Amino acid sequence: MPRKSTHQHGIPCPECTFVIPTTMPMLLSGEPIVCPMCGLALHLDAEKSADSLKLVNQLHEATQKVEQTRRQFR
Repeated sequence: MPRKSTHQHGIPCPECTFVIPTTMPMLLSGEPIVCPMCGLALHLDAEKSADSLKLVNQLHEATQKVEQTRRQFR
C-alpha cells in the first residue's frame, strides 16, 4: 500500500505565512491563487514566468501520462 506524503504542497502566503495549497493546474490556469486564511490574491506574471510555466506544463502532462499508464495495470 502506498504511503501518503505528509508534506503539504503549496506556496507560503507572503502576508500570513500560511501554506496555500497549490496544484499544477492552479498554476497553469492563469487565475489568481487566493490564501484561504487571509484572502490575499496572488497573481502570477505569465510573461515573466513563461519558461517556468512551460516546465510546469510539461511536468503536469508527464504526470497525467504516468497516472493513465498506472491505471491500465491495476
